[in-house]
Amino acid sequence: MTKLFKFAFPLVASLVWIGLVSGGNDNALEAQMSTLKQECKEMIKGTRYEGSKITYFTAGSSKQTKSIEVYTFLLDEYKFAISAKKCTAALTVKIYDAPAANKERVLIKEFKKAQGKNLKFSTKELNDAYVAKIPDADRLRNIHIEYAIGSGKGTKEGIVLVYGIEP
Repeated sequence: MTKLFKFAFPLVASLVWIGLVSGGNDNALEAQMSTLKQECKEMIKGTRYEGSKITYFTAGSSKQTKSIEVYTFLLDEYKFAISAKKCTAALTVKIYDAPAANKERVLIKEFKKAQGKNLKFSTKELNDAYVAKIPDADRLRNIHIEYAIGSGKGTKEGIVLVYGIEP
């Protein structure tokens, strides 16, 4: 019994310690994302909160793209806030009218060098820009937000999106 204990105890203790140490970073990142989410909610103050999306990624040796679709089918005006404050890798945020699979999609708005910053925009701005590019276009029913993330340090990071409807 003591031989088993001498062998198993260090192994179990090591696994528990690794779990605590590695989980601590995720918990710290979750707390930071929660804080940034509240910051974004403040940026769209005066709207009825509709939802949020946190996009996690590990900025590694190669570039990557993450996409989100947000439905704006109501006739109401939406306000959006994005926080990339916890993003150290080069970041470009692009907003399209259709998903990446659609070869005829239209780039509506682009934010370059967005890492470490907060961004704010509305469906009014997006619809005005969309109609300027396609005069006979109807109002946007959904938007596709694409995060083009450059290479980085290999750390886990996140981008927060919050949106609400103007009363």
